[in-house]
Amino acid sequence: MKTALNTVEIYTCFCVWTSANLYSLFKLIEAQSEVIKGTSGGILTIRDLRPGWSFIQRHRDVSDVEWNSWKYFIYSSLGYMMFQFIISEVIRRLSLPMLKYWYILSSTIFIVYKMGVRQMVVVLIQPILYGAIIYIGGNKQCIWFISLLLLGGYNSLKYKQFFWNYLEHEEIQDEEIYLILFSVAWIELRCISYCIDYIERRDKDEIYRISFWYDIINMLSYILYLPLLYTGPVILYAEFEKSLNIKGGPLWLRLKQFFCDMLVYKLYTFILDFALHYIYFFAMQDNMELIRKLPTIALCGGGLWMGLEFHMKYVISYGTTTAFAKLDNIETPPMPRCIVRVHIYSQMWRYFDVGLYRFLVKYIYKPGLAIISKSIKLPKIVYKLLASLATFVFIFMWHGTIQHIFVWSILNYIGITLEHIGKELSKHEKYNWFKTNVLKTEKMEACLIALLCTPLLALSAISNFYLFAGSDVGDLFFECFLHPSLWNSLLICISLYCCCHVSMALVDMPSRSGRKTVKTYDSCLY
Repeated sequence: MKTALNTVEIYTCFCVWTSANLYSLFKLIEAQSEVIKGTSGGILTIRDLRPGWSFIQRHRDVSDVEWNSWKYFIYSSLGYMMFQFIISEVIRRLSLPMLKYWYILSSTIFIVYKMGVRQMVVVLIQPILYGAIIYIGGNKQCIWFISLLLLGGYNSLKYKQFFWNYLEHEEIQDEEIYLILFSVAWIELRCISYCIDYIERRDKDEIYRISFWYDIINMLSYILYLPLLYTGPVILYAEFEKSLNIKGGPLWLRLKQFFCDMLVYKLYTFILDFALHYIYFFAMQDNMELIRKLPTIALCGGGLWMGLEFHMKYVISYGTTTAFAKLDNIETPPMPRCIVRVHIYSQMWRYFDVGLYRFLVKYIYKPGLAIISKSIKLPKIVYKLLASLATFVFIFMWHGTIQHIFVWSILNYIGITLEHIGKELSKHEKYNWFKTNVLKTEKMEACLIALLCTPLLALSAISNFYLFAGSDVGDLFFECFLHPSLWNSLLICISLYCCCHVSMALVDMPSRSGRKTVKTYDSCLY
């Protein structure tokens, strides 16, 4: 629900929440300096710290593999993607049907020339397998069977040396290895999106018979589209297909928006890299004893920093690549909402990675809900929770079948379940009586909801720490959560309570690029 607090109360909550964030970050920077200075060898003992910008004369945290790899891809491909767009625009205006062929050709040239032939082989394996399935008349069950099989195989190989040995690691940079690992996961989502859409069209129209070559061109142009190949976000095939039918359009407006976006994301990149010269929380995780020496408030600052850094790198990466997609008239998902203005699980899933959310709901949750409801007779809420469980099983397999991802997935599912049960209880007659006779006003109800959401927000934060940093750091936060001091508990609870009110007040305010309403669904992920 939206908050019913007045303006003064909302601004008070905003100031308290903002002050708590800034204070925890300040304590983190202060405490990390003391811990590092008190360690034998000092800053030299942390291997993921490298000499930073010369005008700052400080070391920089380089431990985030995703950020380093995505930044490498963006900088190394920026000029080429601009060249690809220029040719695309000419083809779009002269011979629109040829555009798909250009997407395939230009991506192939980039991968082979920049990354190598072996990377091209890895990129093409999945499209070939999925193409073979639809060629022989496979159904959705076949698509999901091969998808889970591929995920299982990929997760087994990526934690070993297979890809490193196959791609001849000595001859290429680490970032190129990580990029191909990331691309395999994104390619699978696009393969699933294309194949299921194709099968649905084929099943609805018995006369739907187009040449296999035409289908392969459609699939490859979508899957190999360069701006989204390595970093995402996922754009459903139906949205990509629309762009192939748009001829021309207001070029100057698109270019103006593109250069404004690129300027903003360049500024964000500078801010994030600047912050990494002062906050070493990720690099310190190589030695958990250093993390354990941090006081609780500084540790909270570390948790906040992990979330902010995670948000910033996705905004920069998604924003830069979708800026190119917008040039090609592709409708892109809104950018991730800032994590410090989200207080419940459903909003995090709906608004952080909107493209992934749409994929999960369209291809897993809604079909799963339909199948379960037809197969067995159960209460409606059980249908939703079972469909949601199937969705989280896929999320776990897609992100990686390792312990800390499993814990993160389980905690997220528990949080979604608790939230959904709470929403169902709020529809009950007894709650309506309680609201009318005890709470009496909307403001009191908003305060009660914020109070109830406070521990759920704490659980949400800790669950994400497993995703950001792994089991050791996540377990450490749980230890602090289970054995808190009175003062720290009071400070954290008040801060999180204020965050809930701020989040409720801003629930209808979109992200910078999310001016369009995000389509939502009646689901346990909404």
